[in-house]
Amino acid sequence: MRRFLTLTNLLGLLVLLLGGWALWAQQQDDGGSNLLNLPSELDNQGTRIIRLHFAKDTGDGLVVEERTIQVAEGEYTLGRVMQELVRGPQIPGAAPLVPAGTPAPTVFLRDGTALVDLPAAYARLGYGTAGETALIYGIASTLLEFREVEQVKFLLEGREVESLGHLSLLDPFKRAVR
Repeated sequence: MRRFLTLTNLLGLLVLLLGGWALWAQQQDDGGSNLLNLPSELDNQGTRIIRLHFAKDTGDGLVVEERTIQVAEGEYTLGRVMQELVRGPQIPGAAPLVPAGTPAPTVFLRDGTALVDLPAAYARLGYGTAGETALIYGIASTLLEFREVEQVKFLLEGREVESLGHLSLLDPFKRAVR
C-alpha cells in the first residue's frame, strides 16, 4: 500500500494552505488606502445645466438643447436626465425622441459604462431606421456629455438584445475620437 504522508504531499499541502491564506488576506484588504476618491459631477445637487440631444424636426440628425434643471438631494442625476430627455424638447427645430407618456429608461453607471435599461414600450415604438437611430444616438449622446460616462450599453427589460429592429445594440456606444 502507498504512503499518503510523503514529503512531497506535505509540501504540496503547505503550499495550498499558504495560497488559500494569501487569497483570504487579500480579500480582507480594504481596497487600498492610496486611492483618491474624487467627487463626481453626478453627486452634485442643486442647479445644473445639462445638454440633451433630440432629433431634428427635419429627420436628419440631432440637435442639442441646453437646459437648466434642479437636482434634489438624493436624486440620481442620470435618471433625472433621462426624464428630461423623455419629456421632449423645448426649442424650435427639435422633435421628441419618444411619444408623450413613454416611460423613461433606467440608467445604471458601472465602471464608466452607462447601462440603459429600456422599458418594453421601446420595443413596440415601431420606428423605422431613422427614428430608431435618432432614439439610440440621442440617448447615448446625452449620457456621453458626462465625463464619468465612457460608453453606453443598451438593454431591453434588463436583457441584452441584438436590436430594436434596425440598429445593432450589441456593442457599446462610445464618444467619437476627435
